[in-house]
Amino acid sequence: MKETRASSADVAHAAGVSRTTVSFVLNNTPGKNIPEETRQRVLAAARTLSYIPNTRARSVAMIKHHSIGFFIPHAGYISSDAHILRVIEGMTPVLNKARFQLVLQPLKYSEVNYLQLARQDNVDGIILMNVHDGDTGLHEVIESGLPTVVIGSINRPEVCQLDIDNVAAAATAVRYLITLGHIDIAMIVHAPLSYYAARGRREGYSLAMGEAGLPIQEKWVRVANFTEQSGYLAMQQILGTEGRPSAVFAGNDVIAYGALQAIKDAGLTVPDDISLIGFDDDLLSRYMNPPLTTITNPAPGLGAEAARLLIAKLRGRYVPCPRSILAVTLTQRESCKPF
Repeated sequence: MKETRASSADVAHAAGVSRTTVSFVLNNTPGKNIPEETRQRVLAAARTLSYIPNTRARSVAMIKHHSIGFFIPHAGYISSDAHILRVIEGMTPVLNKARFQLVLQPLKYSEVNYLQLARQDNVDGIILMNVHDGDTGLHEVIESGLPTVVIGSINRPEVCQLDIDNVAAAATAVRYLITLGHIDIAMIVHAPLSYYAARGRREGYSLAMGEAGLPIQEKWVRVANFTEQSGYLAMQQILGTEGRPSAVFAGNDVIAYGALQAIKDAGLTVPDDISLIGFDDDLLSRYMNPPLTTITNPAPGLGAEAARLLIAKLRGRYVPCPRSILAVTLTQRESCKPF
């Protein structure tokens, strides 16, 4: 009976790493920041299994489609999150040109085993978005050596990160409301504060209010959960308190859509009774009634640059990984007016 030869997948399983990491170690690929302990573990597994690289398979692999995983922890359905769809829109032409396939993995908040998912999907690297404090699996995937790019910010300077300045961008939105004469300004944070972006936008709101010497009414600060419905409920809660804000900063446009409907259902109008400003500049924001004033987030640019960085890493190029910050702009439409 013919003896079964060990595969790179067998080596990866034995060493507890991805097949990409096995390839980098055994081919001594330059420019890869593989921890020495991981390297030795792969070499030991290869020796134990008597692994012999399949040169024919390697040559075939040079012309086949490779794949990149896009992993997104999210509270709801990502198909309704236009910001994520715009990020994918930016990735697609870059991936198509380089003959890479995209494997989309929407995840529940508690699902953090990115390394297991990467092996299951047999992806060569991952782009991770919506990082949060519960991402215990994030550090595991980094230590494995699997090429990773984060859209967002994490406290791992060796990992490529692309982001916007959420604090400064949120402060810009609130300062705009203040220049219009608004003093009583509410905020609906778009996601739980365990998400880094949510914390940053909440901090930016506080920063702008503090600069202007304006008090923050905690009863008018609510935390939503990514969805229109959660924005609707948060706005209902704000309207149910004593008094009423003259303006609301929504942590993203999806939340603003829900807030807008809650304001209308309460018999009020935007912007005559309450000014409303969003964040992201989703495709629908300009078609709302009224069109939404918002912070324009360079989502396609984030997606395209993340794809370019990861493909460069997978092709063995040296990629310096400073944390890159892309610029945002304030887009003024009709949902805000002077108070």
